[in-house]
Amino acid sequence: MKSLRRYLGCWVVFLLLVSPALMAQTAPDPEETPSPEKAEGKDLEGTVGEIRITTQSIFDTSKPGEDKWVFRMADRLHRTTRPGVIERQLLLKPGDPYSWDAVEESERILRSNRYLYEAEIHPVPAGDGRIDLEVETRDVWTLRAGISFNRAGGENSTDFTLQDANFLGTGKDLTLWRISNVDRTSTLFRYRDPSVLGTRAVIEMSAADYSDGGSRRFEIERPFYSLDARWAAGFKTFMYERIDSLYDRGEVFQKIGHDREELEAYLGFSSGLAHGATRRWLIGFNRELDEFAYPPGGDSTPLPPSNRLFTYPWIGFEYVEDGFVTERQIDQIQRTEDVNLGTQFRARVGYSTALLGAERSHLIAGTKINTGWRPGSRQLLLAGLEGGSRWGSHGRENFLVSGRLRYYLRDFGKSVFHVSLEGALAEQLDPEVQLLLGGDTGLRGYPLRYLSGDRRWLVTLEQRFFSDREFFHVVHLGTAAFFDAGRAWFADGSSGDQEILKDVGLGLRVGSSRSSGGAMVHLDLAYPLDRQEGIKSVQWLVSTSETF
Repeated sequence: MKSLRRYLGCWVVFLLLVSPALMAQTAPDPEETPSPEKAEGKDLEGTVGEIRITTQSIFDTSKPGEDKWVFRMADRLHRTTRPGVIERQLLLKPGDPYSWDAVEESERILRSNRYLYEAEIHPVPAGDGRIDLEVETRDVWTLRAGISFNRAGGENSTDFTLQDANFLGTGKDLTLWRISNVDRTSTLFRYRDPSVLGTRAVIEMSAADYSDGGSRRFEIERPFYSLDARWAAGFKTFMYERIDSLYDRGEVFQKIGHDREELEAYLGFSSGLAHGATRRWLIGFNRELDEFAYPPGGDSTPLPPSNRLFTYPWIGFEYVEDGFVTERQIDQIQRTEDVNLGTQFRARVGYSTALLGAERSHLIAGTKINTGWRPGSRQLLLAGLEGGSRWGSHGRENFLVSGRLRYYLRDFGKSVFHVSLEGALAEQLDPEVQLLLGGDTGLRGYPLRYLSGDRRWLVTLEQRFFSDREFFHVVHLGTAAFFDAGRAWFADGSSGDQEILKDVGLGLRVGSSRSSGGAMVHLDLAYPLDRQEGIKSVQWLVSTSETF
């Protein structure tokens, strides 16, 4: 207990010392008046004239502190994104009718690229009904090579990465990745081209070798790249061979050899954006094969699951409202975040039949909905719900529904109080599928995959402190104090797990302002409040994430 008090006391002193400094240098309020250029852009009418693209490198040597040899060398080694790569992603071309909505959506499309830190488009009246567009982007360092270390739930993982997310400034992604974790050691090669031959088509290919198998993936797709896109099409195939482990109290109690093959082809149609929303219809065909066996040298009991084959045509519907807003200092540090407060709904239903090779007939359905609100000028509320199941001659199978509610309140200055509520309910899950809760799934003070069940909930309270200061011109810092509570159990009481587990902790966030993806390093210390025999008094976690 004394060590706990000492540990908590040190972190409280740290927060008291650091937080005022962080709060004193706050980011612009997301609700403040937009820039004059943005305000004027909403009211302009005419046709698009010239498009001028300025692609800035990683560092601006005209700024004090960035005119140093190491930064100049980084800029020389880095191939700045080619203007043509940026222009191909814009939704407006010279001669098109000018649209402020298309300008904003083009900014969102550009910001979604991992190789860009920021993207802004400024409309400039040019006379004679023409409106020129000045596009400004800033690159980040995309070539990554190194070794990283992660720890969660008392287990370590290491990985080696060699990646360029913007190969020679073309926007193409080349990745060589080797990771070793509690499940397996994997070596992956991946290639992704988001603009095949200058079109909207996307292609991705990957191959991986596992210590217990391997995987292959091929995808080519022309997606609904914008809210007003009228059609989409895609073909995807994926297979893997691996050993699945089943857990109880953080320990493996069974291993299953699992081979899976997936194939999907689809077409999508839409009438475009109308009255603030877009509606899309999709038709497609899927083939999903799962085969199971005892792993090499595995125990003969219990029996592995039965093989499954589903072949089915399906029809889907999507509804997306344009309710996008921009935020800063919510889930990332010093980056523009695009959040859709509009309703987004998708549903898909298919029928797998023996006429197409399946063993038995099944109705297969899935759905997902997300929406958001702004209860006050300094608050956000985001909600999501998704679920899916199969229905066959044996009744309902693999039924799983989950939901999440996230609340953000800007409380102390520009700091954020964040609440997350998650829940899941399952029935007749496939034998290799588990609903787990532990150090790797949000209950940070406990071992990974510690609890299992067919019911699960998790509550997280987190006070986040953001820094506006850029340390050494490469990183931003943040801190967090958190409380987690959760439970996973079986409705029939078969596991005997009825307890609610809780933990408290403090963490440091290190966000890169010059590297791709805005990844943050998480350094957390968590203390389990319901510690049982075999659980350490303090869990320390190291991980990387795209969010706070």
